[in-house]
Amino acid sequence: MMRLAILTLLLVTTLNAGAERRPRVILAVFAHPDDETFVGPVLARYAREGVKVYLAIATKGEKGTSDPNLRGDPLAKVRHEEAACACRQLGMEPPIFFDLNDGELGAMTSPLGQNIQTVADNVEKLIAKLNPDVVVTWGPEGGYGHPDHRLVSDAVTQVMQSKKTSITLVYGALTTEQAKLLNSAWPAELPWHTTDPAYLTVRVPFSNADQLRYHQAFECHRSQYTAEQFEKIEKGLDNGWAGSVWFRRWLGGPKSDDLFK
Repeated sequence: MMRLAILTLLLVTTLNAGAERRPRVILAVFAHPDDETFVGPVLARYAREGVKVYLAIATKGEKGTSDPNLRGDPLAKVRHEEAACACRQLGMEPPIFFDLNDGELGAMTSPLGQNIQTVADNVEKLIAKLNPDVVVTWGPEGGYGHPDHRLVSDAVTQVMQSKKTSITLVYGALTTEQAKLLNSAWPAELPWHTTDPAYLTVRVPFSNADQLRYHQAFECHRSQYTAEQFEKIEKGLDNGWAGSVWFRRWLGGPKSDDLFK
């Protein structure tokens, strides 16, 4: 009996130790290849600290480019490769694509809302598979209001509110001053939206090394920006962030400097 009790205790101890060693997991869900840039330093930080960081991308991104000769499937292939490059630079897992058409998440379909429901269904499957501790996505404003961004935020939030969960959902966000600095490098007709400081309760700091990784990851997206645009946007983000990125919790909560707290 004593031997059985000892073996049982060892088994329980081993199982508990294994559970404690399970790596923390972040699932970032965005609309397009390159959207991860706008929380990039924080993704790099947690990947550096041993967190398993996954990036899910809803669309192929086959319509947006700075190259007038690149469109459709060839562009989609390039953007897949650019996303994979960015994930490597950030230290993350390879990207997961839902491969929906760019700019069509809100299209009138039969049945109604089929595209955005496909995003929700895929997010639900990923959550079940990856068991993330934290999910990161666009806020309801969609950054600068892009409909695909807004709808991805809606789909993720739909999944999270469908059942009680311990997963933390956070939206990347900008203060008024941060948006002002980024808008100085951004098309005037697409201004970035802001979030009132009362809702910004999570401010995650990052290191110089994390900042460098986000620069390197952002610059993987060569089909999207010119060298001058890379420089201006990076400067606007770096100056605005000043070493930390703000997030808004879906359900609110106390102030924190860590997505896991």
